Amino acid sequence: MRLGVLFGVIVAGFIGGAAFADELASVNGKAVTAEEFIKKLGELPPSMKDSINTPEGRREILDILIAREILYQEAVKRQMEKEKEVQAKMAEARRTVLVEAMMDRLMAQKSSGPALKNYYSSHRNEFREVRASHILAENEEEARNLKQQLSAGADFAELARRASRDTRSGPAGGDLGYFTKGRMVPEIAAVAFAMRVNQISDPVRTSYGYHLVKVTDAREAKSFEDLPPPILDDVKRAVLQEEIKTLRAANKVTVNMEKLKQLR
Repeated sequence: MRLGVLFGVIVAGFIGGAAFADELASVNGKAVTAEEFIKKLGELPPSMKDSINTPEGRREILDILIAREILYQEAVKRQMEKEKEVQAKMAEARRTVLVEAMMDRLMAQKSSGPALKNYYSSHRNEFREVRASHILAENEEEARNLKQQLSAGADFAELARRASRDTRSGPAGGDLGYFTKGRMVPEIAAVAFAMRVNQISDPVRTSYGYHLVKVTDAREAKSFEDLPPPILDDVKRAVLQEEIKTLRAANKVTVNMEKLKQLR
């Protein structure tokens, strides 16, 4: 059972037997409510989905909430919020909450059905997909040596299986599958989307090493109605980035590149 479905089952069970405001436990008179419990469920990773919908699992989550309340009350009792280090963390937490709230607001405003579809229609070409393979080398000399072997007629997939340092794609002949420009390492995406099918790149440097990239297929962007969830998420992220660019242009932003270069 998928976590979303399981979560819905658990929520339905609680709604059927208790209101969100109902008290599940208390610590020194402070209630731990069903609403807090449901919120905590939503934060759990998929790896816990098999264990949470049991009496033991529910009790474990409730114990976590009780422990959190005990620790909070103890911190307040010791006046830890007056400590400089704690104040700095609280300020950063407040900043994070506001940034995420602003992102959510922008997404809600700009990613509604019609607005999202209009954006996609005018940027459709940016969501083309290519399928590519790569061979990862440790350094440029090794990459150029591999490129020479390919130029001499070596099979790309076989060479990837034998020589690529990418232990995930190497055994598959270097295949990276289909991807949009936004779903790939920028340096590789820039090269792949500028190449023809079956063309092999010169060494491309990324933080992982040096890559030889071969485009094996390309396909046009799907219609908006046919977009799979991952690419629809890409469109939403692109809309958000567009809004951030607009906000940046409306604000005074200065960058000290010399100081930036000096950072180690």
